[in-house]
Amino acid sequence: MMQRITSSSLQELSREQQERLRRQWTPQEGDYMAIGDHEEMVYYLNGVDSVKALPLLTIGEMIAYLNAQGGPVEIREASGNWSVRAGGEESRSPELCQALWEAVKRVL
Repeated sequence: MMQRITSSSLQELSREQQERLRRQWTPQEGDYMAIGDHEEMVYYLNGVDSVKALPLLTIGEMIAYLNAQGGPVEIREASGNWSVRAGGEESRSPELCQALWEAVKRVL
């Protein structure tokens, strides 16, 4: 099971969506981030290039983000497929992380 999105996931976003995500992210030590195709963990906050870096969101971070948008978030699993309903729309995937990412992309 995927625990977080990858740098290739971030490439699915438009520039505007990337900027919105970057503005809403407060880096913390232990977070994972991507700069282009390069993925790494944040060890020192002063080492984060906040102009280029984007967060590699975890399942928990995506759920928290969707909840913060004000609407209810429903997550269900049936027959090996995950369903995430947020903002009145539904995303489905065999991977919970991917279903959540599709919902986050719509909100961004």
